[in-house]
Amino acid sequence: MAASYLSPYIASDLRSIPEAVELLAESGHPVSRSTLERLCRKNGVRMTKYGRTNHASWTAMAKLHRDWVNARR
Repeated sequence: MAASYLSPYIASDLRSIPEAVELLAESGHPVSRSTLERLCRKNGVRMTKYGRTNHASWTAMAKLHRDWVNARR
């Protein structure tokens, strides 16, 4: 799956939530869209809506996913 950028001129850390869900599933620890959005809201990660899709910082979502996986062990 190719990662999309919102601006071709500025490197952006923003990724759509569905795109992040697909990328995180490759780690072997899948997470649902609703769980990832809930984790973002709970931890104060700013989400921006483009069209009908929420976008958030990929770095923040990866860290939230890491913490979520570790908490489930």
